Amino acid sequence: MEGKTAVIYYSGTGNTEAMAEAVAVGARRVCPDVVLAPVGDVSADEIGTTCHRIILGCSAWGVEVIEEAQMKPFCEKLKPFLKGKEMGLFGSCGWSRGAWLNSWGADLHFAGAHFPEAPVMAYGYPDEESLKKCEALGEAVARA
Repeated sequence: MEGKTAVIYYSGTGNTEAMAEAVAVGARRVCPDVVLAPVGDVSADEIGTTCHRIILGCSAWGVEVIEEAQMKPFCEKLKPFLKGKEMGLFGSCGWSRGAWLNSWGADLHFAGAHFPEAPVMAYGYPDEESLKKCEALGEAVARA
């Protein structure tokens, strides 16, 4: 698969980071050029201009929102680049039913992104089934 795939995440406890690593494993099955990085280590401009496929991960915060100091500003800066991009979302939580993933996805969809696969959610540290779903997410987005 041509082009670069980015797996960008925010992880406060390591749960979402473990999911990101599994997403990257799946993406690398299809796309040899995969960037795996915490959101604080990359710029939205660079990811938006160099990657056709972008997979974002963040745990639920507060009243089911994405992390507001790093991930939310990153997404706002990324939005102008999203028209026609293939995207995926994932994250962990301790109490949610996934509302933060759905609202986050809707926001990015309205910016022009296409989601070939449903978001993946794990409760706490991802179990084996969640990690397999993460790999499948990475593969599906990288293939799109």
